Amino acid sequence: MNFTGFAVGDSLMQQLNAMEKNARMPHAVIISGGDEENRAELTALLSMWAVCTCEGEKPCGECRQCVKARSQNHMDIYYAKGKGKTDSISVDEVRNIVRDSVIIPGEAKRKVYVLSNADKRMGKEALNAFLKTLEEPTGDTLFLLTAENPKALPVTILSRCALLNAETKTAVDEETLALALEICQGIVATSELSLLKSTSQLSTRQKALEVLSTVRLILSDALALSVGGEPLFHREAATALRQKLTKSKIINLTHATQNAINKTNRNLNPTILTTWLCGEYRRITWQK
Repeated sequence: MNFTGFAVGDSLMQQLNAMEKNARMPHAVIISGGDEENRAELTALLSMWAVCTCEGEKPCGECRQCVKARSQNHMDIYYAKGKGKTDSISVDEVRNIVRDSVIIPGEAKRKVYVLSNADKRMGKEALNAFLKTLEEPTGDTLFLLTAENPKALPVTILSRCALLNAETKTAVDEETLALALEICQGIVATSELSLLKSTSQLSTRQKALEVLSTVRLILSDALALSVGGEPLFHREAATALRQKLTKSKIINLTHATQNAINKTNRNLNPTILTTWLCGEYRRITWQK
């Protein structure tokens, strides 16, 4: 599974990779842990994975299906709307979801249904209406429920879903973030000097990995903005990039950053790395 642009903990990465490798991805998932933003991010990752059409690691983040999923504008991904002051998911809405789930997808290979805050928004009647679908799922659906307190859900629901823990994002220290922001500013600067100065500070393997991973998160936010989505890491920096770069350039910059991370993992000399990276960044931003 491709986790580029998503802040996912190591243990969760291993769990998801194992599920995918062994073709054991469940038809229904309860996402708990972390905060609401963490749970929403994991929901976005799994939704994109479910509809991605690329031949390589999914989600690619670039195909038409991924872009639509990221912007929550995909016809085969349904977000439970809720109603009233409590924003509750009614039994009628659940029944509509159940009826719709047996219809073949319109664009993707799967249909995805997202029921956020199910522990707070779904009453007993709605949960009971949902239970039969969990017991007898079709092969082309994925149900994603988020819950701050999964124990509040009935055992009958819990027993039919896989439980994933959306670990809290790893904190980025101030020095790492500051240097990542410098690099992002250098990418769109008119002069190459600021980019050279900032990337030259990637003097050790560990520092390069930490800073470039942060740059990748900012680029991912900029890509989200380019397709009408919401940034998850650093809105201000992402907005600055989006104002000066096209979507295709942001995608290419993300690839270049990931390649730099891969090269760093292979212990490429820091001087060679920064020279190569500067050249790639300038080539991408200058191209028409």
